[in-house]
Amino acid sequence: MSPRSTFVWVSCVLTSLAVPHAIAAAAEPATAMETGIVLDRLSHEELRQWRSIERLATTADPNGTPLYPTLRGLWEWAAESGHAIYIELSSPECAATAIAGKFVIERVDPQGARHVGVIRLCLANIDRPHVGGGGTRADGFVRFAGLREKDRYAEVLGHELAHAAYDFASPERARMVMERVESVSAQFVSHRAEHGNAPLDPALQQRLEERDALLVELEAHADAMELLVWRELVRRR
Repeated sequence: MSPRSTFVWVSCVLTSLAVPHAIAAAAEPATAMETGIVLDRLSHEELRQWRSIERLATTADPNGTPLYPTLRGLWEWAAESGHAIYIELSSPECAATAIAGKFVIERVDPQGARHVGVIRLCLANIDRPHVGGGGTRADGFVRFAGLREKDRYAEVLGHELAHAAYDFASPERARMVMERVESVSAQFVSHRAEHGNAPLDPALQQRLEERDALLVELEAHADAMELLVWRELVRRR
């Protein structure tokens, strides 16, 4: 499949996931809050780093064909979705763990017009030779194989954008992810802080099992999109 055909295919898939929000948006005042990719949480230096990632993600050949069509399609979905997706390039979680990135839902709009989420890219962690989520997967894919610094950032961005597009596909899914992933994880952390390694309450244990089952589904989708992004990046090296 050519880069332009891939870009069109990804755009069609993301359009099919999107929930119409024109009616809800029309009811908002002219001073509606920001939507798209929101950079308010970045420092001056982080904004400079982000712009370099942005240039890579949106680059095109002289004919205007995206060089990385899957990543470009995800990027354009985020920019035009009507939702607010904040970018963070540092956080206490990044410093305390080995994760490469994370997508978190901060607010679910019952009407599906403007959900709020944040993509955290842990650049310092991504720079390490062995970062969380690496290694050879069942399909033979090796995360970051053959990629340079900015390419690695772009690969993780593609993974997290895929989470955002999938999670925000409908108000029902967004609500389910927030309730079964974000809320349950917070309950687990609170339980451990209060009770240490004491046995979990059976109800919390059940919720954790349901969370983990949902996470398998969510990660499978994001991993599949990340693989496409990686193939396009490595092809250009």
